[in-house]
Amino acid sequence: MKSILITGGTGFAASHLVEELYARGERNLHLTSYRDEGEFVKQFVDQSNIHQVNLTDYQATADLIQKVQPDEIYHLASIASVGDSFEKRKFILEMNTSLQLNLLEAVKAHASNCKMLHVSTALMYEASNKPINEQSALGPDNPYALSKLMQDMMVYTFVKSEKLNIVRVRPFNHIGERQTLGFVVSDLAAAVAKVEKGLQNNISVGNLESIRDFSDVKDIVNAYILLMEKGQSGEVYNVGSGQGYSIKEILNTLISMASKEIKIEIDPKKIRPVDLPYLVCDNEKILNLGWNPKHQLTETLERILNYWRENV
Repeated sequence: MKSILITGGTGFAASHLVEELYARGERNLHLTSYRDEGEFVKQFVDQSNIHQVNLTDYQATADLIQKVQPDEIYHLASIASVGDSFEKRKFILEMNTSLQLNLLEAVKAHASNCKMLHVSTALMYEASNKPINEQSALGPDNPYALSKLMQDMMVYTFVKSEKLNIVRVRPFNHIGERQTLGFVVSDLAAAVAKVEKGLQNNISVGNLESIRDFSDVKDIVNAYILLMEKGQSGEVYNVGSGQGYSIKEILNTLISMASKEIKIEIDPKKIRPVDLPYLVCDNEKILNLGWNPKHQLTETLERILNYWRENV
């Protein structure tokens, strides 16, 4: 059975990826974990295969790759926070570039024949008023997106100069249960659940006019698995639903599901210094590869709200 390594393997998207790979019969799964205990994934992965490794430590990273000898690597590990990145610019840039270089060097040295899927972000694209394809101009407007662009270009260099087999994927917004607070849909759903429980009286929001492409995380991880099977080394693939919804539409849908009346107030502190007004995926390339998203937005939002009803 092939050896599969998932970096950042106890995080939000990775937990759904682990669940799906396990459902498909994969049992030789290894995960890296930096902070989380990974309680959810322990039902699928033995504790001994959850490796507490700081990927900014090259020797620890190299030792892990040498030990696991992965046939496939799903690389999801990074410090992921857009809002905080303006205040933590140096930390995020240093961490994300360091862990990226260490992993690439370790793979080159100890597992050069493996296939890697590098998970980046659509936030690296320049603002546009039309759906974004893989040839669209790049122009990250926040430190987190800049760090992901640097990671992406490092992958490109290692594919070209070291002949590593790496596919790049740039997912648009993906949502689902277990996504932490600090992401807009989780924040809104948790706030609705708190109002329902009488823990707060209203919902405080920032900019509601931004339009985003929201996909169910379960559809996204199926795209990752498809790209591991069929994606071409050095290629870039955008993944998203191809439909745009304003944050206001998301909030209104969640409010329509609430058991109590919800009042809204605008908090200027929640408005980012820079915020793309429109970010929607042109997903033709991944659709042509055979990706078939199955989850409707309303269904996903209901699942997220129920998750927070149980966890606030």
